[in-house]
Amino acid sequence: MFPIPLPWNLEFEPDAVDGAKVGVAYDPATGRLAVSLTNTGGQALHPQEIRLVAEVEIGAAAGWAWLHGRYMQMDALVRNFGTPADTTYDGRFVKDLGDDGRRYVSREVIALTLPAKASPTLLVGSLNMSRSFFDIQVDLDEDEEYADQIALVFDVDGVEIEPSDTYDCPPVLLIDGRDSLAMIDRYAREVAAEMGARVPAHVPTGWCSWYYFYNRVTEADVLSNLEAMQREKHPAEYVQIDDGYQSHTGDWLVPNEKFASGMAALAGRIREAGYKPGLWLAPLVLHEDSATLRDHPEFALKTAGGNTLFVETWLGRCAVLDCTHPGAEAWLREVIRTVVHEWRYEYLKLDALAFAAASASLVRYHAPGTTAALNLRRGLQIIREAAGDETFILGCTCHFGPAVGLVDAMRVGPDVKETWFDGTNPSAKHAMRMTLQRNWMHNRWWANDPDCLIVRDTDTSLDARETRFLATAVALSGGMVVASDDLAKLSPARRELALALFPPPGVAAEPYDPSDGPVPSAWRADLGEGRFLVGILNWTDEPRWVVATEYLRPGEVAFDLWSGRVLGMGDILLPPHDAVLLQVAGRGPTPRVVGDTGHITYAGLFQRQVSGRIQVRNDLDRPRTIAVEARGRLLEAELAPGEMRWFD
Repeated sequence: MFPIPLPWNLEFEPDAVDGAKVGVAYDPATGRLAVSLTNTGGQALHPQEIRLVAEVEIGAAAGWAWLHGRYMQMDALVRNFGTPADTTYDGRFVKDLGDDGRRYVSREVIALTLPAKASPTLLVGSLNMSRSFFDIQVDLDEDEEYADQIALVFDVDGVEIEPSDTYDCPPVLLIDGRDSLAMIDRYAREVAAEMGARVPAHVPTGWCSWYYFYNRVTEADVLSNLEAMQREKHPAEYVQIDDGYQSHTGDWLVPNEKFASGMAALAGRIREAGYKPGLWLAPLVLHEDSATLRDHPEFALKTAGGNTLFVETWLGRCAVLDCTHPGAEAWLREVIRTVVHEWRYEYLKLDALAFAAASASLVRYHAPGTTAALNLRRGLQIIREAAGDETFILGCTCHFGPAVGLVDAMRVGPDVKETWFDGTNPSAKHAMRMTLQRNWMHNRWWANDPDCLIVRDTDTSLDARETRFLATAVALSGGMVVASDDLAKLSPARRELALALFPPPGVAAEPYDPSDGPVPSAWRADLGEGRFLVGILNWTDEPRWVVATEYLRPGEVAFDLWSGRVLGMGDILLPPHDAVLLQVAGRGPTPRVVGDTGHITYAGLFQRQVSGRIQVRNDLDRPRTIAVEARGRLLEAELAPGEMRWFD
């Protein structure tokens, strides 16, 4: 079928589709696989999937797969073949085939490494997810000693192809090589170019009401924290009101009695305090008791039998918006117009978006030919058009692919919570293990949102170690930093820990060993100008010895941010659920600052080198410990707020 060999010499054969011909072509210059479906019959064709299968038939010893789900709650992990499975994931990525072994499924993209191959890593990924979804399936024998086949599955449920017409599937990047991280980076950048990704000029920060007040939040709670931010000159940009202000999910323009002044007035108070107002919405679902659904049932998706489709959500039983319905579109535009242009909220956190991606075989869309991906993307297009380009939009519980090019930021892991671990339920560990596996999206498709930073030492089950772990992982994500404590109740030490991350470094760390599964423990971020962040995370319930110097390059100096000490030569005993965050400086002229407890990237520290000396000044309102390398010596000094010193 292929005159030019594909990577790994794969030969894909399409499954038959009644009344149609599947076309397959590969361009080795671009690494792109093109798949099409031509209707050869006399009636309109409504296929549900196009499946191509290639035999692999090679040993899987020491192999691994980098697997992804398509929205934040779906698993993202490395599966090392033949090793005991981590049963604390939800497991949707694996299917038991009985005597035929097991199947691993990755959504949209996979990196598969089989060391027996000359080019051991194969990357396969859809380059445009605006219209449809894409699965990659890898079948292995029961003991995972042998890889049998790879299948590519295009979800075309909802597509209509008239007689003699051809449907072109989204292009697929199909490449092999040795550097999996470089291949993943190439994939991310090609998707960004293909779909016109929006990447903000800087990674934003904020305060969010959710993880302390949850949906019990009141106007007084928001104002109390706003006053604390003003008083402490908190460096966050946004103050975001989360779930709890609305009368019903779906009745977004009618606040409940806890917000008596109204949402426009509250946005004004936030602006007067020097911050930008942000608001949470779940605009594509309608609670069953909402006035919007009662008055406009035609806005909601219907089943094939004509009944309203209801889904069970954490917001209650909800209908789903048919974004192709003209009335629903007009209503959605009016909601966003009011929130942004009348109430003047500059930041929208859009939640529960994934429910809009309803399979076309289960519902009837107003516009024929609508797929699950298209309904979600159409909703986001309407919101972006109504909000305008200046509004910062964060997607949450949202399929990643259809949102590229429409949102400025995306929650890439599940909810955190003030608890260490509870399986797939919200927790610090589960949120961070999924978030870090999606660092590759950051500053390529959008700004990643690792979810909120919780540092309080009251009203929490996170101890000091676990709080450091969460802060370290958020820093390594390079993504948004959003506080979610009752700020007035923070102890000085916990306040300083949080403020060390404002603003974020903006650079996502890469794993030292991408095959370290299910999630790597050591990460490194290149901050430029010879500076790096190195994080070592203990995901386990047992202490572990860490030879931290193994993660340094010759001549590098490391400063332990959390202990405020230059790293020595000895091993580190890292307790369970704890983390080390190192500021690392490469070789360079001295004297120079090589460590700072005030901020992970030295923000608020004035530095000036003059004639072999360095002048430093602490421009923060809190003390900080710095480390200075000078003439082969390492000096540690504490600087009071406003204090200036010279070192030579």
